[in-house]
Amino acid sequence: MNWKLVKTQKKWLSNEKGTVIKDWGGKLTIALAYPNRYAVGMANLGFQTVYRCFNELPHVVCERVFFPEPEDVNVLARDPSASLISVESQRPVRDFDVLAFALSFENDFPNILSMLDYSGIGFFPPDRSGHDPLLMAGGVVTFLNPEPIAPFFDFFLLGEVENIIPTFSTVLKECLKRCKDRRDILEELVSRVPSLYVPEFYDVKYTEEGYVFGYVPKGDYPEKIRCYHSSSLEPPTTTCILTPFSEFSNTGLVEIGRGCGRGCRFCAAGFVYRPPRLVSAEKIIEATENTRELTNRVGLLSSAVSDHPEIEGICNVLKQKGFQVSVSSIRADSATRGLLRNLSESGHFSVAVAPDAGSERLRKVINKNLSEAQILDAVENLSRQNILNIKLYFMVGLPTETRSDVEEIVKLVRKIKHRVISSSKGKKKLATLTLSVNCFVPKPFTPFQWSQFLKVEELKERIKIIKRGLKGLSNVRVHTDLPKWAYRQAVLSRGDRKVALLLRAIHQNDGNWQKALSDVNLNADFYACRSRKKDELFPWDFIDHGIRKEYLWEEYQRALAEKVSPQCDVGRCHRCGVCE
Repeated sequence: MNWKLVKTQKKWLSNEKGTVIKDWGGKLTIALAYPNRYAVGMANLGFQTVYRCFNELPHVVCERVFFPEPEDVNVLARDPSASLISVESQRPVRDFDVLAFALSFENDFPNILSMLDYSGIGFFPPDRSGHDPLLMAGGVVTFLNPEPIAPFFDFFLLGEVENIIPTFSTVLKECLKRCKDRRDILEELVSRVPSLYVPEFYDVKYTEEGYVFGYVPKGDYPEKIRCYHSSSLEPPTTTCILTPFSEFSNTGLVEIGRGCGRGCRFCAAGFVYRPPRLVSAEKIIEATENTRELTNRVGLLSSAVSDHPEIEGICNVLKQKGFQVSVSSIRADSATRGLLRNLSESGHFSVAVAPDAGSERLRKVINKNLSEAQILDAVENLSRQNILNIKLYFMVGLPTETRSDVEEIVKLVRKIKHRVISSSKGKKKLATLTLSVNCFVPKPFTPFQWSQFLKVEELKERIKIIKRGLKGLSNVRVHTDLPKWAYRQAVLSRGDRKVALLLRAIHQNDGNWQKALSDVNLNADFYACRSRKKDELFPWDFIDHGIRKEYLWEEYQRALAEKVSPQCDVGRCHRCGVCE
């Protein structure tokens, strides 16, 4: 074993609080892999939640594995005997019963193959020996669309799997003891564990033009896989390991809600996490108290923190208890002065607001039911409460967007800047506005899944409009993503199983997408840059979230007609189908 790789893992371990280290004797061993750097993975609350859920079971050992740091990549490339190892025990990944990937972002897909390569594990199931671990995956991108990576995996657990981890791990431990081979294990898992998807048990049929026209079970398997959803979030999920080497350095994260009833038409989380669920104030405060042994810094997370009806009181109690409270983001129309005052007084000086579009017309298209006045009032209130780092999220390339809509972003930011100056008279310091401008990517299970991704060159032009329009404006910073990376995300998020061959070619060509596309003769624009017809069968249509496809199409038509839709009325509204 290479001592340099061991040194990296031990450095992380020595600075962590809350790490679980267990004896391996007679237990099911799981390597929980995050296909990105340690700092990114440890800031992911879903990853930490799965780690905790596995390790709470006495018959399971779960250890973490991350994409190697740059210096460790060099070691793995130079030393043929070196292998990817776990953090807790520094054992090679191939020693585990299961290699489980937690997947949050499509652009991490190429890292999966690199991690398999570094571990000496074949990419496809037939390439692996009987001693290799079973390969599984979960996480939000897997229950949006797992098909681009499906050929690499033995199975997926689809949905919010916290509550089915005990059943899954018990069944798997039994199967490993008495099943004769991998096929028998998969047969028993799929028959006994809800929301478990085995790709090889299904045939995908294509037309000559490359469209999916059939998704056929090879045996007595369900035609659709029902995605698992938790009925309750209590007790709430919280950070279980603290480290100074993550994005949220030494901050305990607490999930106060999941899903969002606002119905923004671009937001996958707002649809696949329906119905929206909230954690009670009592349980949030109790969970926060449980983190006090680790830290007094707390981050409250949900799709829209300020939409929690008790958020002002929660922050007030936590402030009085001596916690430093931060929030993931706020809605401009639900950020009360009391909430902002509590955040400021507890030491939080950076808040994100997401207008998403510059023009009111386009905000109607995306169902972002915010007026310009509400946005300006929210920013003024932030400034008045001495919250001086204000992040503004916008998108370019949205359906029906014109260059005129993009110019409206510049006008809106200038108005925001003017309002900040007006509200800061007599103060020594002005608030800094940081724009995060991202390219819109159509996502599965949203009304915009029928939309096209705008061409890269046009996205570049629209970003230039914003940068030129705000150039030289003091205290205004503009950060943009790269359109070529958004294009790749569009291919990976909307692809079918043929995209797996592209991912393998990308790995073989050291990340060179153009060479990889040439090698596999795949038209990436077919996945990214075309509009879909109403009745097209999507690669992800075999997943059942309870949302009617007809409802999503109706919402798409309302978007094109610039009509807004009401928020979720949980339990009483039956438009989307989830509450039925």
